[in-house]
Amino acid sequence: MKTNLPHVFENVISKPRLDSYRGYFRVKSVDEAIGLYMWNCELSACFSTLLSFFEISLRNNVHRAMSQFYTRGTSNSSHWYDRIHASLKPGTASKIEEVRNEGPPKRRTPRRPAPSPDEIVSRVSFGFWPGVLATVDPVNADQILPNIFPHHPLNANPADWKVPGTRKNALAFLYELNEFRNRLAHHEPLWKFAAIKNTSVNPPVVTVPASNSIAGSAARFQRLLGLFDAAMAALNQDFHADLMLSSWRRRLDYLLSDRGFTRYKAIKHCPDTTTVTPAKFRKSFALLVKENRPVRVKRSSASSGLFIPD
Repeated sequence: MKTNLPHVFENVISKPRLDSYRGYFRVKSVDEAIGLYMWNCELSACFSTLLSFFEISLRNNVHRAMSQFYTRGTSNSSHWYDRIHASLKPGTASKIEEVRNEGPPKRRTPRRPAPSPDEIVSRVSFGFWPGVLATVDPVNADQILPNIFPHHPLNANPADWKVPGTRKNALAFLYELNEFRNRLAHHEPLWKFAAIKNTSVNPPVVTVPASNSIAGSAARFQRLLGLFDAAMAALNQDFHADLMLSSWRRRLDYLLSDRGFTRYKAIKHCPDTTTVTPAKFRKSFALLVKENRPVRVKRSSASSGLFIPD
C-alpha cells in the first residue's frame, strides 16, 4: 500500500498509534513511521497465515489422538472432551458449551441438530488447546501425547511425557505462540514483546527480557520462528518442510532481515509509477537489486511483470 497523503493516514490510524513507531524506532519523519507501520502489516499477514496452519494442524492432531484413545482406536472423531470435562478449567470447558448451545449465556438452549465432534473442535478458539493439553492425565500422557506430536524429541523415551516438569517445559511453546496469536488478532504492534517470566518460582524470574529496540525485537521474532518450526515439525515433518519453502515463510525471512526493515523504513516497498523495458531490466539488474525496491517491467504490449528484489 502506498500512502499519498501522510496526514490523512495519521488521522485515520491515530497519532498516538503512529507515535509508538516514532519513539521505538527513533524515526525522523512521519513517512518513515508509516513505512514501518506497513512493515508491521506485512509481518502480520505472513505470521497470521503460518499460525493458522499450525492451529489447524494442532487441532486435528489433538482431536484424532484423543478420539482414538477414548474409543480404543475405533474412531478418529468422537466427543472425547466429555470424558475429561471434570478435569478442565471452567473457562476451557465453557468453550465447548458455547458451541453446543445457542442464545445468550443465561438462556442458552441446545442446538438442533446437535453439532458433530468435527464441528465443535473446528469452532473453539486456539486458547482451548493449551488448556486441554495441560490437563492430560499423567498416567496416559505417554500414550496420548506421542500421537499428537509424533515427531517430538521426547518420544525417544515416551515415559518422559509422564514427568510433570518435563511435560510442562515441552508444551510451554503453546502459551507463547497463543499469546503472540492474540496480539496478532487484536492488531497490536508485533515488535513490542513483553518479558517472559518463570512463574514456577516466587517471586517470578524474568527469563527473556522485554524488547526495547529493533535488535531486541529481531531476536524475539527469531525465537518465535524457532518455536513455530519445532512445533510444526513435531506435528508433521513433511508439512513443515513445505511451509519452510512457502512464500509466507520466505517473505518473513526477508522482512526480518536488515534489507527488509530498511526497505519499508525508506518507503521503498511500492514500485515507482515508471516502468523499465526488459532490455533495460537486464542491463540494470545489479543496480535494481541494490536499490532494494520493486520495479515494473513492461514490454511494448500491455503485459507487464513486477520484480521484487530480496
